[in-house]
Amino acid sequence: PAVRRAFALAVDKRAIVDRITRLGETVASTMVPPDSIPGYTLPAGLGFDPQRAKAEFEAAGWTRRDGALVNARGEPFPTVEILYASNSPRYRDMSAALADMWTRTLGVPCAMRPKDARGFRDALKRGDFMVARGGWFGDYDDPRTFLEICRTGDGNNDRGYSCAEFDGLLEAAAREPDPARRLARLAEAERIVTDRDVPLLTTTHYATVMMYDPARVRGITHDPSFDQVLSDVRVLSPRRP
Repeated sequence: PAVRRAFALAVDKRAIVDRITRLGETVASTMVPPDSIPGYTLPAGLGFDPQRAKAEFEAAGWTRRDGALVNARGEPFPTVEILYASNSPRYRDMSAALADMWTRTLGVPCAMRPKDARGFRDALKRGDFMVARGGWFGDYDDPRTFLEICRTGDGNNDRGYSCAEFDGLLEAAAREPDPARRLARLAEAERIVTDRDVPLLTTTHYATVMMYDPARVRGITHDPSFDQVLSDVRVLSPRRP
């Protein structure tokens, strides 16, 4: 976990948004998007902190000796392969940025591993990767729609992450009749994933770009899911001069 925390802390997510994705996305340090679930308190998450990243890395036993990054037994740190779908320039550039940040801050060797879309999906499901690009859309307005993908044995848990404490909090939340205590248990479960164990690195929350005339169009929702109910949308007649 300390190595994974170091990798997360070494990523300048604001630079990724400003220079690569360039859609004004919200920088993500949590799985659940901010202000999306009423009454839900997000964990702090891990921001960009190069000095803490280096400290976490050293605490995990990795130091530079004679120009090489090695552990206490003298074993070199492995080359970190970043798997992504080759048909997406966006994720190619994000992968290159991550590799550069990890090499500059932590000194780890990185290699790009592009695959076509089908090969990427197959490798992901087989667990044949060290680091791989991922994404997720929530299906319903509740923290569980994000947290379930980290549950042991879940079909979308491509990372193979397994933590009895995390699973137990999800189960306790499912049995909790009090809404506030239920959300508190889920927030603690998210904290384990985003602040402590870090089986995944959140970078940005997706942004949807729309163009419409606010003087004429009514009923566009600003709900974080941004699913539009077309029956609620009204287009007003233009005013005559």
